[in-house]
This record gives sequence, structure tokens and C-alpha cells, in this order.
Amino acid sequence: MARMTRESLQLKIQKAEEKVVRTGNTYNAACEELTNLRNKMEAIDNEVLVEAFMKSKKTLEEAIEFFESDMKAEEEETKPASRRGRKRKASK
Repeated sequence: MARMTRESLQLKIQKAEEKVVRTGNTYNAACEELTNLRNKMEAIDNEVLVEAFMKSKKTLEEAIEFFESDMKAEEEETKPASRRGRKRKASK
């Protein structure tokens, strides 16, 4: 294999740095596009939710009670089951 000179290595380093910058710019643009698309999806979801609420004939208090009761049920499902009885002493 031929030995690389300092100049040829410097050129390869420069090209690699340029590639990193281009790739970084592409990555940043893709992230921005993804964020914008997610924001649009969230806006559509919010519109659907508001429309469903308006059609439901429920009061705001009823809707809040529904969502809060649903959250409480989820919290209870994730709690660890309590153990009955007394704890046993560790044997020596």
C-alpha cells in the first residue's frame, strides 16, 4: 500500500469535513421538516377533538371529568399491587 503524504491526508480531512457539514445540513433540514409535519398532525388532531366535543353536546365540566377519570384509571393500572399481610423477617 502506498504511503500517504501529509498533503494528501490534509485533502482527505478537508473533504471529510465538508461532507460532515453537508450531511449535518441535510440532517437539520430533515429534523425541521419532521417537526413541522408533527405540528401539522397535532393541529389536525386538535381540530378533530374540538369538532367531536362540539358535536357531543357535553358540557365542558363533563368533558373534563371524563378525561380526568380516564387519567385516574390509567394511573391505578400502573401502580404496583399492594401486598397483604406482614413482612417476613429475614432469616439468619
